[in-house]
Amino acid sequence: MSNKTKSGSKVKKPATATRQPDSTPIHRPPAQEISESIIALIEKQVFVPGERLREQDLADRFNVTRGRIREALHILEARGFVEIERMKGATITRHDTQEYIAIGEIRSALMALAVKRAAAHASDSERAEILKVAKELADRGPDMPPQDFRPLTVHLGTLICRAARSPYLLRLINDAHRARLYRILSVASRARRVQSSRNWLRVAEAINDRDGALAAKTVEKIYEQALTAIMEAIAAE
Repeated sequence: MSNKTKSGSKVKKPATATRQPDSTPIHRPPAQEISESIIALIEKQVFVPGERLREQDLADRFNVTRGRIREALHILEARGFVEIERMKGATITRHDTQEYIAIGEIRSALMALAVKRAAAHASDSERAEILKVAKELADRGPDMPPQDFRPLTVHLGTLICRAARSPYLLRLINDAHRARLYRILSVASRARRVQSSRNWLRVAEAINDRDGALAAKTVEKIYEQALTAIMEAIAAE
């Protein structure tokens, strides 16, 4: 059949749409997000204390410019996770024994403040959730491996800090709790997990009863016992 009109002119075929390649946008994480990702890598021991962080390697890892990486490193420096020296760049912060003791004292003081505030300001639903998680920790915690026990205590601590009604306090506590050695050594034995889980249940019960003084006193006991366990483990190495 001819592609002509009655007047004899040819009919133009409709243009075929050109298929465009998939243009999914590439995620370029901001400096704050990169800093949090680096902290996670430190916690997983991908980066270890004393290790130098090379800007170009990090830029390649996160698919961003070195300028963006410098911003992230300065955030980490302000939060104590890295040390930046002129002409040498950034290295993961090392902590000696005395520094671990200081960190433990800071952690204890901050968390004592958090439980006091939670006892005063938590809603009824928040008190119920804190108590629920603490009971789960007391029931299941002793038989958990240390790497599973710790995340549950972190979850409980986060619930308490949120009930304390201070985002700034939560951030300070999160940073203080990220000292690498504290992660496992403080609850390495079953006896320590029994002791710790029971005390956290007492903290939750005190918060539920609006007894901030008892909650704070029990938190101080938790961290004192944890620090003792850590120092004993270090001495035995």
